This record gives sequence, structure tokens and C-alpha cells, in this order.
Amino acid sequence: MRMRGVFGLPVGLLAFYAAGAMAQQGNTENAPAVLPAVTIEGEAINNAAQRAIIDKREAPNAKTVIEAEQLNQFGDQPLGDALRRLPGVTFPGGNRARDVQLRGIGVEYSQVLVNGRPLIDGNSKRSVQVDRIPSSMVERVEIIRSPLASMDGQGSAGTVNIILKNQNMAPRREAGVGAGYLGENGPLGDATFLQAFNAGPWSAVLSGGVQRQRRNESKDTLTYNAAGGANGGTLEKNERRFDQINLTPSFQVQVGDQDTLRLEPSYLRTRELRNDISTVLQANQVNINTREVEKRTRERENYGVNGSWTHEFDSQTDLTLSLDYQQASEDTLRRATRYTAAGVANRVRNRTENIELERYSPALVLKHQLDGHELQFGTDYSNSTRDEDNSSITNGVADAPTRNRRYGIEEVRRNGFVQDSFRITPSDRLTYGLRAEDTSTKATDFFGASTEKDSFFLLPSAHYVHSFPGDLDFRAGIARTLRRPDLRELSPSVVTNGGTVANPDVGGNPNISPEAIWGLDMGLDQYFWNNRGLLGVNAFARRFSDKIENILANEGGRFVSRGQNVGDGKMYGLELEGRLPLTFINLENLTLWGNATRVFTEVEAKATGQTRRFLDQPDYVGNIGIDWFVPYLRTTLGASVNLNSGYVQNNRLADGTSQIADVGAAARLDLSARVELTKDVSLSVSALNVLAASEKRSDRTLNAAGALTAQSITDEPTYRSIYMRLVSTF
Repeated sequence: MRMRGVFGLPVGLLAFYAAGAMAQQGNTENAPAVLPAVTIEGEAINNAAQRAIIDKREAPNAKTVIEAEQLNQFGDQPLGDALRRLPGVTFPGGNRARDVQLRGIGVEYSQVLVNGRPLIDGNSKRSVQVDRIPSSMVERVEIIRSPLASMDGQGSAGTVNIILKNQNMAPRREAGVGAGYLGENGPLGDATFLQAFNAGPWSAVLSGGVQRQRRNESKDTLTYNAAGGANGGTLEKNERRFDQINLTPSFQVQVGDQDTLRLEPSYLRTRELRNDISTVLQANQVNINTREVEKRTRERENYGVNGSWTHEFDSQTDLTLSLDYQQASEDTLRRATRYTAAGVANRVRNRTENIELERYSPALVLKHQLDGHELQFGTDYSNSTRDEDNSSITNGVADAPTRNRRYGIEEVRRNGFVQDSFRITPSDRLTYGLRAEDTSTKATDFFGASTEKDSFFLLPSAHYVHSFPGDLDFRAGIARTLRRPDLRELSPSVVTNGGTVANPDVGGNPNISPEAIWGLDMGLDQYFWNNRGLLGVNAFARRFSDKIENILANEGGRFVSRGQNVGDGKMYGLELEGRLPLTFINLENLTLWGNATRVFTEVEAKATGQTRRFLDQPDYVGNIGIDWFVPYLRTTLGASVNLNSGYVQNNRLADGTSQIADVGAAARLDLSARVELTKDVSLSVSALNVLAASEKRSDRTLNAAGALTAQSITDEPTYRSIYMRLVSTF
């Protein structure tokens, strides 16, 4: 079922209430200054929302902010599930919350930063898998729609900046413990601590936590022939358990009146235990052909330290020198046994997959205020390496390693930027700048052959904000960004599969060029009741040059899929965001909130001449929710519905055949209650994914004449969970 017009109701409600709010608010004198937040005792959720709105309003570029109290309102254990409620955020399926996709397009177009810096990860798509970060350790999250020149140019769809609690050096103590259950899977839990203190010029934050989370990505796929008759299928059981340790302290010392030293060591460890059972059905879809049982263990570790020195020359000028060093590993052990239909083991296979990563990056930033201008100058250098290896033993005999998973990548980047921000008038602010990114990449393949490629890009940006009377702001921003290739796409080795259209060989392409993307964002934000309410609309457009996609080509009589620069593409759409206290209809403690994103994309594939949408891109994504504060109970009740429209896509292949995917719409309902037991102790109880609806997908293959040749139908169940968390600040 498609969700055409599914957002009509929430958008209409927000518009109706906004009209009433503006009528009550009336006109005020034009003033760019933003009033400070007014804290109302007991209303932690609304107070956090107000601070987030103020942060959004004061930013020179378009962004959305969510603070810790909102982030943890629904008791989401991994951060990804909490991020679903932010504008434009999606994941590839209801059971997955690892790889953030902004504005509905691929994860490779979204940039994820932690405390403003990239975190190296085994994921080859240059993005952090956010399920490794507990939401309880996060101070706030920023969704940056259009980047400044001072930011890395990678996030063309947007940037997710995760700010951890270790960035706030204010003295405080916090401890939290949680427990829950994922339906049909098992118990969940976490415990976190934070101790921040000052001693003369010294400040420190000691923070960390442990976490156990679970995921289940089981699904059943049934296949059918051209006549619609049964033709086998696969039943896949996929259960995962994650045990995590995260330590993120920070230390700071004030050396005299002008110098500040800061050190941020970190350690992240995730141990994943995965149980996979894959059952291949015979053509009648009743009898078993084969069954394979695999136990998989994956260990991921990150060590890092970021150090900085800031020297304040005077009240207008300061210089920061920093050095970021990170080292990470990902080791996977897979033990699989395959059984015949009679239950006899006929293959035992042991495999290992190992990834080693390292990154160091010195940087310099100079800030200077001159006649109302906030000037910034910066430069940084980074050297990143990634080495993958693998082995396989089947029935006691060593196999040849997988070629495209044995390679090395070294990437050296030299970046620089200049940026200026100033007020043209008291109501108008302009921020503009230029960033230069020079990259050298060396890829060494399975055979030891190396390919080097250099690229240089100038990335200008400009952002303008105008404050109208009546707390109405207009924003416009233009920026050029990049999408660099997936690191595995740079290994040219070919993995031999069937060599057919249905099961092609797979190879990389070290000569892929980064995509260059121009982006435009324009929006209006109306604020209400001292920034406790917001209604915003933002239009966006992106133009992609040298878009990268995997293309099938006939190489020596065999079909091989490789990443290639296929042509130019475009994306445009509309985003709505609102948070409206219903005070004007005498519902003082009830707040309606929501967001919606509508996306259109288009690309012309060089190999076929077909003009089509981007692959795997939904039409709509959005959320609508209600927060109800009950004063005499000191409790905030919350309800949230997450909506994803699904999509239908037609992808024509080089041999004239077509693959049509029809992914069904999905909805997720979450419920929460947050009780302030005392001024310093709160208890949160939540029921997540209450509907537990199955996700449906249909894939059809058509021949060059448009006739159906095969079809598959996939059904993936989702699972309810409950969670309870107690937090004390003292």
C-alpha cells in the first residue's frame, strides 16, 4: 500500500494550530535578539525542546537540534532508533538503525560526526554506524542541512553531528540504569555514569557505560516463475546480540589567562554474536533443499585521543591547534555447517574477515573578530589507512580468499578554508566562505598492484538569515559538497560469481571520481511563545555531477558489476517541521509536534539511457507525535508515529531486462511516560514499535519485451520492545 498524501493530516493540523497561534501572538517589534530559555519545573521535555529551538534559531545555517531529554524520552537504547523521529532521517528497514540516511537517499550522501569529528568505522561507506553509540551518553544531536565552509564537504544530503556529554565541563554527577525486553528475542539493558568536576584550573569529565542490545533481521523470501507458479525460496533467521563498552572521558586545564589545553581519550568496544539459519526451499516451497547454520562473532574496537591547545591573543582573536589520532579493528569469525534435506552435514566452512584502520589528523583554526565580522581561517591534514583480509577453510581444505576483501587503501587529504560571518543590518546575517579539499588515494588490490588517483575541489558556500517582525526568520543557503566512493569500490579485483545478469561477478574501480554536488536550501521558520513553539518549512534542491552507481557490463563474455560514474542527477523536495503547544485552545500542557519530508530524484543512466529515480529512495518520510505534561503527577506522556511511504522503482539493465522493486509502506508507533520522582531522579517507561507490523517487498524481473520472467515476495517481521530506565543527577 502506498502512502500517497499520508502526511496531509499532520501537516494540516500543524498549519491549523499555527494559524491560531499567530493570531494570539500578534505582531511584535522586529528584533534579531533571541530571548533566553525559561525553565518550567517538572517539564524536562518541553524545556529541552525550547533550548533546541533557540539553538536552531541562533545558527548561521539551516539545522535541527534535539537535546538529551527529548532524545531519551522514548527509552530508545541505540541512538539510531531515537534519530528516526528527526526530520528526514530514515534507515533501510524497521529492524535496522545502523546507517543513517538523510532525505531518503543513500547512506553514502550523509555524513556522521562525533563531537564534530569523523569516527573511523569498519563500515566502508565512510559513515559511522550509530548503533554503537548509546543515546544515554549523548548531550544533543544536530542535523545540519547545509554545511559551512568550516565543515568537511562530505554531507551532501546533510550531516548528523552527535555531541556527547563529555563536551560539557560543568560540575555534575549522573548515573542511569535501564532494563527491557525485545519481543521473541531476549532481555536488554544498560548502565551509564558521568562525573564532572573542577579543581582550580583543572576540569574533568569521567563518563562511560555498558549496554546490551538486540536486533532481529529475519525474513522469508518466496520465488515464483513467469506463470506465477511456486519456484522455491529462502527462509532466513537472523538474530543478533550486541554487548558494548564505551568510555569517553575528557580533561581540560586552564594555563594562565590565555591558554587552554584539552584532552579527550576514548574507547569503544562492541562484541556481536549472530545466529544465522538459512533454509533453501525446493520448488514446491514446502520441502527443504538445504539448510545452513552459521554462528558469527564480530569484535569491533576503537581507540582514540583528541588533543587541542587554544591560545587567546585578546578578546577578538584565538588560535586552536589540535591532533586527532584513531585506531580501530574489526575481526569476524564465521562457523557455518550446511545440511542436506535429510539432515546430513555435507559442508563445514570456517571463515575469518579482518579490518584494520588508522587515522591521524593535525588541524589549525584561527578566529578573529574585526569590525563586526567573525572571521575564521583553518587548515587540516589527514592520513587514513584501511586494510582488509580474509580466509576460508571448507571441509578442512583452505580456499582461495575473497579477492575484493583483501586490499589496502591509503587516503591523504589536505584541506583549507576561509569563512566570514557578519550582520548586514540588525535583522540580516550573512555567512560565506570557501573550502578547498585536495585528496590523494592509493588502492592496492589482491595481487599487490597499486592505483593512485588525485582530486581537487573548491567548495564555496553562503548562508543568509533575515529576521522579520513577529518572530519569523527566512533562511537561504547554497553550498557545494562531495560524495567520495565507497572504500570497497576502489579495489579493482573481481570476485567470480555466476557471471550472469542475475548473478554477476563483482569488481571495484579505483578510477571512480567523487561526485560533485551543488545544493540550495531555502526556508521560513515561525517561532511562538518565547521559542517554545515552531513551525518551519524548507525547500531543498541538489544537482549531482558524475553520480556513482553499480553498473553491469559484459567483460570478456561475463557480466561484471562495478561502481561507475554514470551521469548527472538531481534531487529536490520539501521539509516541514513543527512543535506547537496548544495553549491558545486552553490545552496548556499538551504539545503537538511533527515533521515530514517529500523527496523527488532523477538520474539518467549512461549504460541504458533510462531516466529514473535514485535506487531505494522512499517518496515520503515523517513523524507526528504528542507530548502531554501532567503537573500533579510530574509526568510527561508521549506518543510518536513514524511513517515511511515505501516506493516503486524500475531499473533497466544493460541487456534490456528490467528489475522492478515494490517496497510497502511502514508505520511505527512508540509510547512513553517520563516521571520526575524527585527534582533529581526520573523514571522513563516506554513501549516501542507497538504495532510490530511486517515489512513487505516484491521484486519482479521483466525481459526486454516487458514480459514477466520471475518474481519474489519478501516478508520481514518487526518486533515490539519495552524498556524502563532510572536516571539520577546529584
